[in-house]
Amino acid sequence: MTEEITLLKYPEILEKIDGKECHLLLGNGFNRGLGVNTSYSAIFQKMLQNDLGIYKDAEDIVKKCNFNLEKFIGELIKDIDKQNIFLQKYVANKVKQDFMRATHEIVKEGIKNIYAEQNEGVYILLKHFQNYFTLNYDSFLYLLLLNFKLEERTLVFQSTLKFIEEDLDILQNNIYAEIKEAREKGVLNFTFRKEKISHGMNTLTKSNFIAEIRVYSKQKSKGWTKKDIEKVVDSILEEEKKNPVLKKVDDGSRPQTLFGSTTEFVFGIAKETQNLFFLHGAFHIYRDGKIEKKITRTTDKALYDKLEQILNNDEKEVVCVFQSENKIEAINKSEYLKKALQKLSVLSGSLVIIGSSLDDNDSHIFAQIESSKVDSIYISTRENSKIKNFNKAKKLFPTKNIFLFEAESITYELPD
Repeated sequence: MTEEITLLKYPEILEKIDGKECHLLLGNGFNRGLGVNTSYSAIFQKMLQNDLGIYKDAEDIVKKCNFNLEKFIGELIKDIDKQNIFLQKYVANKVKQDFMRATHEIVKEGIKNIYAEQNEGVYILLKHFQNYFTLNYDSFLYLLLLNFKLEERTLVFQSTLKFIEEDLDILQNNIYAEIKEAREKGVLNFTFRKEKISHGMNTLTKSNFIAEIRVYSKQKSKGWTKKDIEKVVDSILEEEKKNPVLKKVDDGSRPQTLFGSTTEFVFGIAKETQNLFFLHGAFHIYRDGKIEKKITRTTDKALYDKLEQILNNDEKEVVCVFQSENKIEAINKSEYLKKALQKLSVLSGSLVIIGSSLDDNDSHIFAQIESSKVDSIYISTRENSKIKNFNKAKKLFPTKNIFLFEAESITYELPD
């Protein structure tokens, strides 16, 4: 007798995981569900658009390789003289750089709409998880999380201060920035009987927040009136509703001063607080000798220049598992990737998987999950694939409780 498969709805999943230990694993289908198509076929189409003269004649080879980047590169260099190492490396690096540039452009074009239209809806999903894992190379998940990360927001995204200023008069504008900074940094420093004390700001209720600001204003002789303070606080709290915050996002990188005065972000495998993992690497992660670092500059030109520099340096390498087969070999070459894979095996609670086809070429990922203490796995699927995906899931996770939910029911629009 065939087991009946019941598909849950996306809101039911959010309700089930609310307040419980839960983790998130994303595949390419998550990006596509938000209108950001980073499938291999879409990336190659973008490469064609960007450089038609080079890739037009290779289109048939791309299709023959089923849009597999490593196979495509292999086909291109197999006819090059084996002694011509320079040309082999040049072709491979050129294709990889064009591939990364095209992917970055797709994400950059698509993510603007998400910030503008679906900000809170995406937050409703992301706020439920303790750990975030992605199978994708692009920075899409990273950018989404940074959008809701309080201490990173002013560094990475355009400030909303100018929009707030339109609604405040001159006097209130003078105090907005100072109160806003206190709210975001989480403290206001007071002097009490010659001792400096700090008050936590970012978790206070509205009335307590106003009360603390009034004390601060009086002690610092700011001359702020209660009415002005209340109006500014109202603006700040209203902004927080529109831009909710994820207080725990840590990709494991830390600034370190290397080689004199140069400060770079370095990934440390001992960072227990890390909760964001790129399971197959990412374009902004690279290996420099034995040290794995993060590209932090935000301008496109800086990113491309850095990637070109890395690809053309034998001692540096972008940490990405481009191949579709034998992925574990590439993972074992990277301390970052090994840590990310190992993290899956120590999870407990439940796991939500969105946008993964559960294919065999990711069996190393699923084996780690099966060996973990996770008890329930919620997997997105389309109606016409539910039987196939349920059978795959039961085979991959025989000791886990499996629940499928409709990918079609996922929405990042806020309810009316």
